[in-house]
Amino acid sequence: MSEDRTKQDSTSGSNTRLSEIRMLMIGGRQLGGEEASGKSSAGNIILGRNAFDTSRRTARSVQATGDVHGRHMTVVDTPGWWWHYNIENTPLFERLEIMKSPTLCPPGPHAFLLVIPVDLAFPSIYGMTVEVQLKFLSKEVWRHIIVLFTSIEPACDESSLKNNVRKWPDLEQLLKRCHNRYHILNINNHSDNTQVITLLEKIEKMVAQNNDQCLEISQSISALIKKEKTTKGRDKQRTVNESKQTPELQADNRDGPQHLTDIRTVIVGASWAARSSAGNAILGGEAFEVDESRTTVRCAVGHAEVHGRKITVVDTPGWYYNSPLENTSEMDKLEIRRSVYLCPSGPHAILVTVPIATAFNKAYKTAVEEHMRLLGENVWNHTIVLFTREDWLGDSTIEERIETEEGRLEWLMEKCGYRYHVLNCKQYSDRAQVVELLEKIEKMVTENKGCYYVPEIKSDPANELEKKLKTASTNKINVSKQRHILKELLKERKYNLSDVRIVLLGAEGVGKSTSGNIILQGYFFESTRGHEIHTRQCVAKQRKVEGSNVSVVDTPGWSTSTVENEREISRSLAVCSPGPHAFLLVLPVRMPFTKKSQQTVEELMSLFGENVWRHTIILFTEGHWLKDKPVEEYIACEGEALQELVSKCGNRYHVMVNDRSNRSQVRDLLKMIEQTVARNRGEHFTLEKNKRKPKATMLGKAKTLTEEEWNKREDELIEKMLNAAVVDLGTERTKPFPRKQQSFDHPIPSMSGESFSDRSRLSGHTLNPVSKVFQWLQHSFHARSSGYDTMSITSSSTVADMKGDSNDIPMPIARP
Repeated sequence: MSEDRTKQDSTSGSNTRLSEIRMLMIGGRQLGGEEASGKSSAGNIILGRNAFDTSRRTARSVQATGDVHGRHMTVVDTPGWWWHYNIENTPLFERLEIMKSPTLCPPGPHAFLLVIPVDLAFPSIYGMTVEVQLKFLSKEVWRHIIVLFTSIEPACDESSLKNNVRKWPDLEQLLKRCHNRYHILNINNHSDNTQVITLLEKIEKMVAQNNDQCLEISQSISALIKKEKTTKGRDKQRTVNESKQTPELQADNRDGPQHLTDIRTVIVGASWAARSSAGNAILGGEAFEVDESRTTVRCAVGHAEVHGRKITVVDTPGWYYNSPLENTSEMDKLEIRRSVYLCPSGPHAILVTVPIATAFNKAYKTAVEEHMRLLGENVWNHTIVLFTREDWLGDSTIEERIETEEGRLEWLMEKCGYRYHVLNCKQYSDRAQVVELLEKIEKMVTENKGCYYVPEIKSDPANELEKKLKTASTNKINVSKQRHILKELLKERKYNLSDVRIVLLGAEGVGKSTSGNIILQGYFFESTRGHEIHTRQCVAKQRKVEGSNVSVVDTPGWSTSTVENEREISRSLAVCSPGPHAFLLVLPVRMPFTKKSQQTVEELMSLFGENVWRHTIILFTEGHWLKDKPVEEYIACEGEALQELVSKCGNRYHVMVNDRSNRSQVRDLLKMIEQTVARNRGEHFTLEKNKRKPKATMLGKAKTLTEEEWNKREDELIEKMLNAAVVDLGTERTKPFPRKQQSFDHPIPSMSGESFSDRSRLSGHTLNPVSKVFQWLQHSFHARSSGYDTMSITSSSTVADMKGDSNDIPMPIARP
């Protein structure tokens, strides 16, 4: 439709000006720091007055009008989405509010101002989120978008903006979609009218390019508004359900809920659902650690005196967001099960935290249902839903949120008898909200006839957990000793690699691309977790890292084992010709590793042949999930499947956290790769080892060995030497040792013996590496076993076994 225009003369020529401009403010929010993008503040700057409330989050689409520089302005502010969320994880209430926002400026908006902080990091996931969010408004929306970069610094200019755009390809691509339409607005400068006038002129220019057309409201949005239900009916029914009581219960409650002097609670929920913060708010102090990362990896207990009641709160590790139970590690399952045993007698209440800022979609519902099952089916009779992130409500109500989530929150209400409470975890000083929660707990206890929760499963998992932790401690010491011995053995067999070639292998969504970016210290591979976009073909990127030219090959994930997928994974060898120095097998520590996982890994690794394991390092990603736990605890808790895989890789594993500034973890990884290369005598991986001409040498006068046979013998002895360092720290002994365990009288020999042609010279004082290791083993076992029958028998048989030809012996890992 055409718009009324007026003409304004200026010294530079004749400009057309709209008499009316209608615009929508849209944009996201980010975790940590300054969450808001500045939509409301920008709207106030444009209108020249405080039309929008900046003291709280915008929860509903809201309209404001005014006359600005000769134009009648209609500005609509909308709820902000999380930049890092895909649309399925955005609460449905927000999605509906954004979708219906164009109806607040009929017949439609002239402009959508996509508000982005000028210094915002803009990875690929942000760009995809914008794309999906806007798609629900209209296919034509991009013709009406201007990117509004908000700044709180007066010094922000075009050059600094362009530098930031160059850092983020997805931001550059977004600007191209908008035909490079953007404007910088200082939201702290209310007196500068020129920045608003310039913005309005840019909007008018865009409208002229669109033939004076606004974005018309689609029929689907109109139908959505008509179909939208009010909350009154269900709110009334919810009140009725909440007040339903049997005559017997009403009789019991005649005098009201009983006042408890001792209240015991357990808080469970997903990661980042504010469990620890909720516990601190209840106790009125800093009982539990809180930061932006995962903070609770072990159950923690806090106590406080609150309004005449002794309060006990047990904080628990959260499960990963909306992942099902099958994707939760055994270590976390054990901790969640253990939580109810940390309250003497049992907890009065289980508080399941649900953040209002997250969609309670089908996946989230399943995650809550399955993880609560760890505590038993009867747990719901003692459960209260604790809605966290109260600030996200804005001027909306929790009942409206319950209504809009397509019946899933209604299901949750029904499971726990419509017991719920909204908590602002940031307001420690607001004790009224805590008193109200305690009263709801007391009411629930009265309904349960004074009973606390007793777990259906009587066995306390603490003993099982203690056993696994003991195994983890033993394995950690053994691996540390083996690595030290191997380092000493190979210290003169150094390979300072000027070029390092790495291939990343693993399932979809385990963090291969992110790991590649951390190693190369930049955004080289697209990391798109949360979106259904994955690496489909091998991609190689290079960069100089820690003095070496490092090449990293990212490969397709293993979610589906198709012929094409396997062919593409196999192609990784050609992409990093002449061959990789190391395969990094990527496994996230937040996920379980089952027998099925082991089978999948071994089947797909078989594409490269049995020799691949000599060049493989397990890269445990998402190290923040462990926090201060050693990775050996995760390995021990997962059981034999993972322990066998670790053993197959020669106990080579490394933990990586998602932090590009942590360069020490990359240095340590590169050192491990160099040692792996040294162990492989400087050779990179090849699909088929080159067949060498058999060079014969004499071992005494008994046998002629080829170089390959010599290498095999050397490897076998190294394995035996490493195994000799392994001790079972869990075995109790009645007699003391004359020296500490793992102490050796003789120094570890060097493996830098004579060249192959010199190995036949066994006379005199010249010893080849095999002889050195064999001699060390004899002396070490004699020293360690003298005086005690049990050790003597073990040592004698082991040394004797080394005298003849030996088979490959797997490196043992202690098991619970």
